[in-house]
Amino acid sequence: MGLINLLTSIYFPSLGNLSEIAIENDWICQVINWLITFVGDVGLGIIVFTVILKLITLPLDIFSRASTKKNALKMEMMKDDLEKLKKQYKNNEQLYQQKMMALYKKNGYSAFSACLPTIVTLVFFIIVIGAFNSYSRFADKAVFVKMGSAYDESLNEFVDDGILIKEDGTSAYKLNINKAIENKNFTAYFNGYSEGQSNIEIETYSLNWDLFLQDKTLLETYPKLKEYLNEEVTSLNESNGDLLNRINSLCHDYIIDRFMMNGGDVDALLGEGVIRKDEVKNEENEVITTYLYIRDIEGFIKKVETNEHLIKYFDVEKKEIKHGVILDESSEIRYVFEDFGKNFVCAQAITFIGEEYKENVVLPVARKASADAYEKNASRSVIFPWVKNLWVVDSPFSRAIPTIQDLENSIGAENMGSLKDENVYNELTAGLANYKETGFGKGNGWFILVALSILTMLGSTLIMNKQQKTQMELSSVDGENSTAASTQKMMTWMMPIMFGIFAFIYSAAFSIYMITSSLLSTGFTLLINYLVELSFKKKLEKEAEEKASKAKYGKRRD
Repeated sequence: MGLINLLTSIYFPSLGNLSEIAIENDWICQVINWLITFVGDVGLGIIVFTVILKLITLPLDIFSRASTKKNALKMEMMKDDLEKLKKQYKNNEQLYQQKMMALYKKNGYSAFSACLPTIVTLVFFIIVIGAFNSYSRFADKAVFVKMGSAYDESLNEFVDDGILIKEDGTSAYKLNINKAIENKNFTAYFNGYSEGQSNIEIETYSLNWDLFLQDKTLLETYPKLKEYLNEEVTSLNESNGDLLNRINSLCHDYIIDRFMMNGGDVDALLGEGVIRKDEVKNEENEVITTYLYIRDIEGFIKKVETNEHLIKYFDVEKKEIKHGVILDESSEIRYVFEDFGKNFVCAQAITFIGEEYKENVVLPVARKASADAYEKNASRSVIFPWVKNLWVVDSPFSRAIPTIQDLENSIGAENMGSLKDENVYNELTAGLANYKETGFGKGNGWFILVALSILTMLGSTLIMNKQQKTQMELSSVDGENSTAASTQKMMTWMMPIMFGIFAFIYSAAFSIYMITSSLLSTGFTLLINYLVELSFKKKLEKEAEEKASKAKYGKRRD
């Protein structure tokens, strides 16, 4: 015989136990975290980090760019000689290469002098990609941890006011039913209410049934309660599904009891599967209650169809139990059912009151606290105000706040804590609907940083290609049609496209790094080019003066 389990409390989850996630043992992550904390702005922190990283690699950059510029200037000096060689050996690429390398050696030109610093810089770039990816995982989870703490802190304020109760050793909060009943001015309707008490168990209350039926205020406030009453609103509705389950279990028990009293073999019916035995066990796995239930009504009818005392309880055609006949025959069953029914309606009424209090009074405060914590700790920047979360790509088609799956993919299932529960995630983010939207004007950005990543890299590539133009033209007898020249033209567009893909795959924060790095590289290149060109020019002028002096005065006699 199945019993309906009544709610005993109205719970509020504790969301402050999301567990921290430590930054991986990566010194770059630690530096990023320290800088962002120090400057107080994520965008500015990333820019400062990029500048510092550029300063660290500056000696290599200077060497690389200076070597590249010197090579370009030397190439200009050798241009006439190389063009003569091209005409002379235009039909012999191998011999041209030999003569060209000899000319390179004579003029101190080395095509590989800038390679090593470039490789080191590339390694740094790869390391930084990993660091940003690691730190973004930390940053996203850290915000959720702060949201959970803020959520719980707001609930603790209700504990201080006596509205919520938190028992020792538990992480859940329970609503003080007395407070909810007081708040709705329904104290007169419930026996068990006592002013100033901290009752939290719904089953400790009973309904003032006469007042409930006469006054009808509760029924008007919570119309769903009418489903448990008859049309005249004078007694219980025996056709209601929830109440019918209880009637059904009582009637099954009553019929089987009468079957045994008439000499029926219950064990035989259990063996045939006509009757089912349900056992309720305690924590020690000991059977404390046994219920018998008619599993096959049609089969049972066949066993008792000749017994007028038992067949009267069945509608043979419909193969149903006539609950009304049993309720009319047994005043004990009717009393048990009505007692249960009134308690059930009482529990439903208190549940409605408590849930309404929970949804309208407590949860809005907790959800706002969580949303405020996100707004306060979200990775935003005054420098890039159109991006809601810098650890997500600058795209209108990306949500600013990561989904459960996004979080699990980035930080790993082992670091999710209670965020694995969709209900926990939804509760924490209930006040952040605008961060879950996508579309232009709603998502996480406008592709601005993605576009800037492409443009800054394109500008940097064009500047580098300009100073290597002569080298590419004269590196082969084919000139502009050579493989090297074609490769350079292709890379002019491939590099910006690759940076655009990186910007779209990783995050707005990484885009900021790439843009800042490209701008600094371009600036350093222009400055170094100017200084090298100036130095080279002075050197040539000095050599020209020495030659002119020798030509004018001749060799000095001993």
